Amino acid sequence: MNVFLKGDLQEEAYMKPPQGYEHPPNKVCHFRRPLYGLKQAQQAWFAKFSSTILHFGFHSSPHDNALFIHLINNGCIILLLYVNEMIITGDDLQEIQDLKQSLCQVFESC
Repeated sequence: MNVFLKGDLQEEAYMKPPQGYEHPPNKVCHFRRPLYGLKQAQQAWFAKFSSTILHFGFHSSPHDNALFIHLINNGCIILLLYVNEMIITGDDLQEIQDLKQSLCQVFESC
């Protein structure tokens, strides 16, 4: 799941180099990006995604913090995030397309 690479680590994380990888003795690997399986990965990804979607004018539902709502002139757009999958629905197809394009540009997943 490379979606976790899009998050930003807030603390230092290190690991022993994997077997078979040639490295200087007594050295460790320093993570610059969260990887799947890293304890902080999902939290880092969600923080990055939620700050991005809030910047686009959405607000988080008080009932589920992975449910984001954006009120527009013609109704609303609703986005539900589950790990690296999302459901987007709403009243304005063009607004949904614009959102998808904006997310694609921010997360370089086009």
